[in-house]
Amino acid sequence: MPRYLVTFVYRLLEFRYAEFDVILDLLGLDPTLVYAPSPPETKEQNLSHLIVELPSEAIAAEILRRAILIESVLELWGHGKDADELDASLAALPPAFTEPYMHPDMTWSLLVNGSGKTLTMAEQDSARFRVFQRVPFPGPIKLKNPQQTFWLLDHGADNADPTPDHLYLGRAIASRQARGREWVGKGDLKRRTYLGPTSLDNEMALLMASFAHVQQGSMVLDPFVGTGSILVACTQFGGFCVGTDIDIRVLRGKKDGRNPASNFAQYGLRPPELIRSDNSLFSGHFRTLALYDAVVCDPPYGIRAGARQSGSRREVVAPVPEHMRADHIPQTRPYATKAVMNDLLKVAARALKVGGRLVYLLPVDISPEAGPEEGVLPTHRCLDLVCVRDQKLNSKLIRKMVVMRKGREPEEGEEEEEEVEEEEQEEEGAGGEKREEEEEEEVEGGPEMKKPHLVV
Repeated sequence: MPRYLVTFVYRLLEFRYAEFDVILDLLGLDPTLVYAPSPPETKEQNLSHLIVELPSEAIAAEILRRAILIESVLELWGHGKDADELDASLAALPPAFTEPYMHPDMTWSLLVNGSGKTLTMAEQDSARFRVFQRVPFPGPIKLKNPQQTFWLLDHGADNADPTPDHLYLGRAIASRQARGREWVGKGDLKRRTYLGPTSLDNEMALLMASFAHVQQGSMVLDPFVGTGSILVACTQFGGFCVGTDIDIRVLRGKKDGRNPASNFAQYGLRPPELIRSDNSLFSGHFRTLALYDAVVCDPPYGIRAGARQSGSRREVVAPVPEHMRADHIPQTRPYATKAVMNDLLKVAARALKVGGRLVYLLPVDISPEAGPEEGVLPTHRCLDLVCVRDQKLNSKLIRKMVVMRKGREPEEGEEEEEEVEEEEQEEEGAGGEKREEEEEEEVEGGPEMKKPHLVV
């Protein structure tokens, strides 16, 4: 099979190979065969340059289009530890391999890039001249929009990247604008139309969509949609999205007209269906139907915004007058973290198709004061754990990305219970109520929301 050079960006290092494996799985490729040309330590040491074998250039281009943490994918022409080894590698190229690029009318360019080092213009020119001696392209040079672009990568190891010194020559298989990486800058939150205090950064949202196997036509649910950051990423991958949230104010947006739908209009994306709904009452709001290919969310944990569910702290609640029900916002009360996780897994088990994926974020306290239960992942008998990846936020806090796959439908009569007993949920919920101060004056009304509210 043809060989390609994959280079990774220096971002979210814990996720780079995991994302690559996720894409290989989505494309039905055997990682053992793909990784065959590289020594095992390449992946084990999380190195930034990887030589792989792929079935076709179209597959390589699809990997580049989906990947968020891949800088480039090049058709590998030659490589070596030094210039002499690179020369020998190029000299061994069969004529049939280079012949399609030897037409006198083909425009081309050769770009020289230093990785882990800075190359002077003289060093770049010297490297180009050496390549020309081995591969004398007869066509005219064209720096802007050539028919073929070749890259000479000169990597030097440093403290940040231990990848050994190496030289690579390869042909670009697609323009840089065709990279999935380009979506990161385009969707930067600094330029986002509508934001909230918990809006997820675009790079992580795109990674979650990739890990969820979102692709053209996928049905995606975010039960804690907020301002829609995750669904913006899922829509960029081609998903049809539904978002629910208990906070009607976030869904309705600002008085100036900015709302979650504004973020999709900003990028020319298909808007999602937004519904005001309580995740703890999901089965009462929606039919039990395995409709979704992915459930992707960033649940509220109380770090920047506390979780809420329908209900009242008062023992006696006055009914809502008939004339006030049209625009009434039901009362809410604190939503214990364990209950949030239990309900999320129950929703995923009901709503996902078999084989569908649940991807969520879980902040974990790693300080010495953290309790023994900190970071323990919830489980569900219908959901299998696929992988967990950690992102260090600071010296005391990490963020886990948890990926699960629905292995089967719940059996008839099988109760979908969480690991923690109902009494513990209620005790923690009661404790949360005492600890959490009210941020706003409660509006009198019924303790439960009877119907979901469709946001037009």
